Amino acid sequence: MTEIKLLELDESFSCYGIATEGAVQELKAIYAEMFVDNTYLQHGITIPENVCVVDVGANVGMFSLFVKAQQPGARVLAFEPMPHNLEALRKNLELHGADDVEVIPHGLSGGQEGTATFTFYPNLPGNSTRYPAGKQRDRDSIANAWGDAVGDTLYRGEEVEVRVERLSTALARYPEIERIDLLKVDVEGAELDVLEGLDDSDWARIQQIALELQDVDGMADKVVAMLAEHGFTVAVETPATLAHLDYRTLYATRG
Repeated sequence: MTEIKLLELDESFSCYGIATEGAVQELKAIYAEMFVDNTYLQHGITIPENVCVVDVGANVGMFSLFVKAQQPGARVLAFEPMPHNLEALRKNLELHGADDVEVIPHGLSGGQEGTATFTFYPNLPGNSTRYPAGKQRDRDSIANAWGDAVGDTLYRGEEVEVRVERLSTALARYPEIERIDLLKVDVEGAELDVLEGLDDSDWARIQQIALELQDVDGMADKVVAMLAEHGFTVAVETPATLAHLDYRTLYATRG
């Protein structure tokens, strides 16, 4: 049974998360990425006053909480389709008094709308994905370092049916939002799905994008080309701890 518990990540910060050993270590790494290293605030990415942020792949809410810590008046739309992550996300928003964060319990697609099968990893919930085949490289890297049993345990997945829709379909429910100051995307292999689900009118609303991906089959070049086509200047960084797995963080700004 997957349990959600209140976890102390450091002496000044606690949050709810899945209580497996692997999930706790993953959550500590995500916390450090957000609150210690300021990973998403690089290459000109800012969180201005009265910001509107779209957090795609919100997981248990760490980035949404980071935004609210930076700008308490921020408005956030937080997309997260995995039921256990959703439970922890909602608890964390309440725990930290994060008002004006709307949770949207859907996955995002490039075209199909309805339901889709995702894979949830109880021991690595932040790696849950619509495309589990793409996680084989990660699993093999862990197995090479720690053995097959560890790799298989961490990537033991459970299939979950979730609702999916295009991002523009979701944004159409918020016509009052004229400007999206920052779109953050961390969706474990579904990056093109998110971006292909945007109409031109919604691209025009977006001012900044911070996006994490695994650069397999030229994915980084494809995403950079798409962002450039829509008027963004893009910087690409390779996180030092994930370089061996070809992960990249893309920072896109206008002008």
